[in-house]
Amino acid sequence: MFIDDVEEALRNFNGSAPSPPAPSQPQKSKPPASAVKSVRVSLPIGEGDSGPFVRDIQQELIKAGYRLLRFGADGVFGEETENAVMKFQRDHNLSVDGLVGPVTLNKLQEVNHQRVSSTDFPLPTGTYRRGDQGNAVKQIQRALKQINFNPGAIDGIYGSKTEDAVRRFQSMYRALADDGIYGPNTRKYIRMELDD
Repeated sequence: MFIDDVEEALRNFNGSAPSPPAPSQPQKSKPPASAVKSVRVSLPIGEGDSGPFVRDIQQELIKAGYRLLRFGADGVFGEETENAVMKFQRDHNLSVDGLVGPVTLNKLQEVNHQRVSSTDFPLPTGTYRRGDQGNAVKQIQRALKQINFNPGAIDGIYGSKTEDAVRRFQSMYRALADDGIYGPNTRKYIRMELDD
């Protein structure tokens, strides 16, 4: 999960490049390439940044209930992402600057932290959409709520709130249609989130 990479980056980040050794000192040999950590994250992250780490942040924002309707989790930190970050910061009494630094990342981790195994949330097979009812819909609603996509009441009715929760979840993954319909692909990705 990307938060683990963030925590490691925060431990390793010192804000400046190391000073080169004085000319009179012998140069130390570099460690082999396999020993060098490939993930380098400069914090804070803000508008204009892009890449997989930005996409991870966007996915975490969506999980926390902050919709990115125009572009979703596209890996580009634009105005839409900045607005979502500022709303998240306001809602959680953080300094509102639109930048994702250690405090904002830690709060995102706290908000999205609770996870349990998908075995505790059996997911129905088949396709479900707005208007469907029954125990299978309740199972979908419970799973969505567990991964922080609030479907409203756990009432077994696939209404507008459940459809919206499914659509918000789908917007995190390019492989999923953003249609609000629970089907085999959406089931697969929800299971992955529950097991994460």
